Amino acid sequence: MGTTRRALIVAGGLLMGYAVFGATTEPGLKLGGVLLFLVAMVAGHDGLFMPVVIAAGGLVTRAGRLVRAAAIISLSVGVVALPFVLGYGRSSDNPSALPLRYGLGLILVLASIWAVVLATMLIRRLGRIRQNTVRSQKSPPGPSDG
Repeated sequence: MGTTRRALIVAGGLLMGYAVFGATTEPGLKLGGVLLFLVAMVAGHDGLFMPVVIAAGGLVTRAGRLVRAAAIISLSVGVVALPFVLGYGRSSDNPSALPLRYGLGLILVLASIWAVVLATMLIRRLGRIRQNTVRSQKSPPGPSDG
């Protein structure tokens, strides 16, 4: 395991510990509500989100790794952004609740993800074309070459 990975694991563990400490020392904590929320999140993740992601990955099995990764990232971003785009929680008497244009933001994020994938694929293809051109120009001399 690399040093960076170990550092990320330690940092994640410290952040989770800080969150648990903060949540448990909060005045007026309703432990039942927190546990219900955690159970709902695990059930939603494992029962809804992961099957959808696995199914989406199965649909793009013939695509390359970059396309599969971009499709899964796009799906994840879309699922997280959907309540904001649909305006759940927005009320007419509180204009500061959900004040941004979340649909446009989602489109920009998705366009950025796919632009990076397209650019990466083009750079790789140009690199392969360049490599093949260099190889064909450096072919060894044949028996009839003087």
